[in-house]
Amino acid sequence: MPLTVKICGVRDAQTARFCFDHHADYVGLVFAPSRRQVTIEMAQDIVRQTPGNYVAVVQSPDEADLRDIIGSVSVVAIQHHGQARCDWVKISHQYSLLAIASQLDPRADVALLDGAVPGSGQTRQWQKPTWPKPVWLAGGLSPQNVRSVVQMLNPEGVDVSSGVEQRGQKDPALIAAFIKEAREWAK
Repeated sequence: MPLTVKICGVRDAQTARFCFDHHADYVGLVFAPSRRQVTIEMAQDIVRQTPGNYVAVVQSPDEADLRDIIGSVSVVAIQHHGQARCDWVKISHQYSLLAIASQLDPRADVALLDGAVPGSGQTRQWQKPTWPKPVWLAGGLSPQNVRSVVQMLNPEGVDVSSGVEQRGQKDPALIAAFIKEAREWAK
């Protein structure tokens, strides 16, 4: 199975287009509190201008907020962080969306193992647990270290946000380098 690459925290259509043009599998739209947070209107504009596989990144939403995002923005997956305030996996599956959990949740389709503060760029101790479903790794990945993580652990996917930024903005050269390094060294 080919390695999945997700670029997270995209806030504009031009960057999303660049990611997809360079063969990112997914682009993350952050609805959780963050300096990368987008509104529903911003996300709609991005998706309208640049169709692709978008992931709604949420943190402990209630059911009404989650359904509002799903009903308003064309996404293919929900990535959940934090304590669940609703059955987000069941709701994701009701809409035929991929459920990406930030922990080993047997109901979810993918486990995305991130650092203690997602999106902070803090490097974590990367490990790939024995798990029957796909495991994506995140937390401090960058073009400089993704090769070694992919070679050592052979994850099903990798996710990056701050590791492809310069001065808080997504950097096209770093995005392209990250995708190239990840794909080149995938087994």
